[in-house]
This record gives sequence, C-alpha cells and structure tokens, in this order.
Amino acid sequence: MWGIGVDIVEVHRFRALDYAKNKEFYNRIFTPREIKYCLSFKNPAQHFAATFAGKESVYKAINRRINIKPHRIEIVRDGKAPRVNLVMDGCGGSDKTNPSLQIKVTLSHTSSYAVAFALAVFEEPEQVWSSSREES
Repeated sequence: MWGIGVDIVEVHRFRALDYAKNKEFYNRIFTPREIKYCLSFKNPAQHFAATFAGKESVYKAINRRINIKPHRIEIVRDGKAPRVNLVMDGCGGSDKTNPSLQIKVTLSHTSSYAVAFALAVFEEPEQVWSSSREES
C-alpha cells in the first residue's frame, strides 16, 4: 500500500515571522536540527517554508495509516537528498522510523513559494501505528 502527499507554502508567511521574535512558534513546529539547518542560510524563510511543506506533504501521505502530529515529522538534510525521521515513541521499539515504512520526499522553493511531494510505501497492508502521546 502507498500514500502520496503534496503541499505548497507561500514564503512570505515565514518571512513575516522573524525567528528571533517568534521562537516559541518555530520550536513548536520544527525540530532543533531543522531550525539549525534553516538558520544557516542568508534567507532562512525559504528553507523554513520548504521544510514546513515537506512535513505537511509527509503528513498527508501517511495520516490515514499513522496517527502522528506534523511536529513529530522531521525533514533531515545531511548533504544528500532530504530524508524523513518520524518520532514514534512506543510504536514497535525505540527506532525513530518503522522498517516496514519507506518515505521519500522532494522539496523545492523559489523566493516566493516552496513545494514538497512525499511518497510513502507501507509494506504491511493493515497495520496502523500511533504515536504514544496525544499532543495538540
């Protein structure tokens, strides 16, 4: 079984939310690693928008099978293609991702828009996973 997700974000929304003045918002949405990555650029708004679009596209691809909040989806960039970490406490061990789930994500942005597309492939057809904590 598989799922797909796509999201587009207007960069100006993140440009209007200066990180220094809105840290609480950014810490609620992004992981420390995502924040560090985005802030490493001269124009972090484009990267925050692309990361947010990535998280949303992954959420859309998996939300019918996995009960997880978008802030527990991490978009990791380590010099290669972006990859996804899911923080799944109590969902079959201590692994951050379940080996029976493969997720691919692609990100792109201009100075005005960021877009992401995600593909999730579930190897076990009827298993439903859930995050151990209910968070709002």
